Amino acid sequence: MKLIGAMAVVGLALSLSVSPVEAKHKNKIKTVVGCVEGSPDHYHLAAVTKKGKHRDYALVGKREFASEVGHKVQAHGTVSGTDFRVSALKDLAPRCR
Repeated sequence: MKLIGAMAVVGLALSLSVSPVEAKHKNKIKTVVGCVEGSPDHYHLAAVTKKGKHRDYALVGKREFASEVGHKVQAHGTVSGTDFRVSALKDLAPRCR
């Protein structure tokens, strides 16, 4: 009986320790201000977080970003890892600087 109880506790501990790792890979809805850079099929959004860290998101989806290259934009969409699937894009300035 004690062995079964101990195995149940270990199993529960392992399942709880896996949950936070899985949660990191879930899609998050975000709004990010940054600069669109790249070339056809390889566009990305260069941004700086509130804490001053540089972030680079790969822009994915069916949208074409060629007309926004070099522009400062506000992108809204789903982030999964470093992939950003844009659902709405607002042009803030014709230049990033």
